[in-house]
Amino acid sequence: MVMSYVYKQYCICSYDMENALDFLEDEIDFTREEIKDMIQYTIDENHKKFIKYYNSLVDKFKYNFYEINCKKNKQIDWPKESGVYVIWIKTGDTLSFDDLIYVGMTGKFKRVSECEVLFNSGSFDKRKERWTPYRFCESDKDGKNKFSFRYGPLEKNTDKQSKIKYRDNAYKTTIPYNKLMVHCFKISEFSEDYTPGLLEKEILTKYLKSSGNLPPVNNEL
Repeated sequence: MVMSYVYKQYCICSYDMENALDFLEDEIDFTREEIKDMIQYTIDENHKKFIKYYNSLVDKFKYNFYEINCKKNKQIDWPKESGVYVIWIKTGDTLSFDDLIYVGMTGKFKRVSECEVLFNSGSFDKRKERWTPYRFCESDKDGKNKFSFRYGPLEKNTDKQSKIKYRDNAYKTTIPYNKLMVHCFKISEFSEDYTPGLLEKEILTKYLKSSGNLPPVNNEL
């Protein structure tokens, strides 16, 4: 019960550790270090719970799951299907919560008439055409940043960002392809349990509830 209360106050303090510690020191009969340990323990457990959920999702989609280990100086070989893609930084043999940087989707159902809804089967490979909030850089115009994933656009306006997207300072963060891994969950219009939008929101919601934040490249849920 105490640990649950402590973590709840941490959440109420906008997931700010120092502010939570300042408040809780006057509220409960534990040292600052003990309170910090309780909060950190719950954070670690929540992260483990998310990874467990994610691994179960990979297993659930095992026949419709595609892993891309991005290569140095080589274009990404995207599957032609639609669905959800999850971008990770490669740091070890197992997935780590802190290494997930983006969750996105492609493929939507849209109404075309009063009695008809069609599936716009936009494919994964069209992601390389984007320039905000990220870019998969595969143009010669990218110079030394070619074959890298860049995010944190300099301009908030998409038209302005489009004009500077090849510049060296156009994004805050640049990650070489060989440090990336992309997971693709293939979802067609005939998938029984999921649409791309539903799975994207499910993963982001689980992430948000595990940390109080979104992956670094995601801006909304």
